[in-house]
Amino acid sequence: MGKGPRLPRFTNEIPLAIEEEPIYSQETPWATYLLIAINTIVYMITSASSFFMQSSEDWISRLGFIPLGLLSDPAHVYRVFTAMFTHADILHILFNMYFLYLFGRAVERSMGHWRYLVHYFISGLVAAVVHTVFMFLLAPSGLSIPSVGASGAISGVLGAYLMLYPGTRLAACMFFFIIPFCFELSAALWILFWFMLQVFEGFYLAASSAVAFFAHAGGFVAGIALLPLLIDRHRLAVLRSLASARRLFGFIVFIPMYYIRRGLSLMTKAVLLVLISMLLLGALTAFVYTPNNFTTMTYNVHWIGDGAENAYLGIINWHRVLTAGDTIDSKVLLDILASSGLLFNPQKSGTIIPRLLVGPAHMTLYLGPRYSVGISYVLFIKDASYTAEGVLKEASINAQVVTPRGSGSLKAALELKGIYNGLAILELMNLVSLIAILGSMIVVAYKDEELVITPE
Repeated sequence: MGKGPRLPRFTNEIPLAIEEEPIYSQETPWATYLLIAINTIVYMITSASSFFMQSSEDWISRLGFIPLGLLSDPAHVYRVFTAMFTHADILHILFNMYFLYLFGRAVERSMGHWRYLVHYFISGLVAAVVHTVFMFLLAPSGLSIPSVGASGAISGVLGAYLMLYPGTRLAACMFFFIIPFCFELSAALWILFWFMLQVFEGFYLAASSAVAFFAHAGGFVAGIALLPLLIDRHRLAVLRSLASARRLFGFIVFIPMYYIRRGLSLMTKAVLLVLISMLLLGALTAFVYTPNNFTTMTYNVHWIGDGAENAYLGIINWHRVLTAGDTIDSKVLLDILASSGLLFNPQKSGTIIPRLLVGPAHMTLYLGPRYSVGISYVLFIKDASYTAEGVLKEASINAQVVTPRGSGSLKAALELKGIYNGLAILELMNLVSLIAILGSMIVVAYKDEELVITPE
């Protein structure tokens, strides 16, 4: 007599949480493995110069997501996706890939390969949008700093996992001095605690931390909101029926009402809705208090002897100057000009400055999420012309720069490529954030019983 279908098995570790019937459980989660492989290969390339301990500043500048760049030109949305495969250091990629491996396999087997990939990348895109909106609200200077990592997309996977497998038992260990203390708790409690940290630390530390907490929170709510739109209903029905049989076995005859509820517990749902409501309040505040005038400029930087590069300048209400560049050199050049009062100065409106010497002077450069350095410089500028608004239009520049790592020179011709109203793009981002947050609230409040496979 042959063996029948294998019933779901609830594990006591952090891994897969449930083993589906053979048609699904035997599928290789190749999309998750492919994402891990690509992330690992990219990290090896970007960190080779430091013996794989951390990615170089130049790679982070070239591949990282720069919110100001996207506000200057929507075509730079590609950086959202390059940033998903770029990591700052060895611990950054190890933890991200660890969580992707643990939770991604179950979500992929529940959704199907291609639906899972679409869910992953859209979650990462929304994470970048939410990060931009909240940084503009709480810490505008962060708009010019590159952010890297797959955390936003992986947070979307966590959001999907919470809705699908809240009752899975996870193992966790903490150290009391040198003594390990291990315990078990449900996936719902573990992920809920993690999400709570992202929300609270995001509001409290947005201006000072190198961690993009709101990217995590944005990816998480996107992962929840997208789930009912992308889930494979056939797979979901099979997994739910198998899980129900497992849960009912031994009880249905004696306690028929035992298994009426299939969704999130009331406590989990309530706490989750409160946390998402905090994000909603922040997004509404950002929407209401969007400045009347947010202007961005794009420059072409023609390096002496080399090709051109893009660089960005953002002005909020014509008084706050933010700079960012495709490379470290273009970022450094714009920051020096901004620090010297030469990049934007209404008092120079419509003027031409034949020659000017600035410095020696000092400033702090913020080159990435974990990189800041103090520099000294002397700036030579000639044939500088300004627009009627006081924005530098073109100039020939020679900057002598001294850093703790050495000295060098930046020789380039700066040319204004275009002036844009970044307000429309920012408002669109606000709208996307609101839709994702409201969508996640609807799913948590009304759709949980349709999606949950392993109830709490």
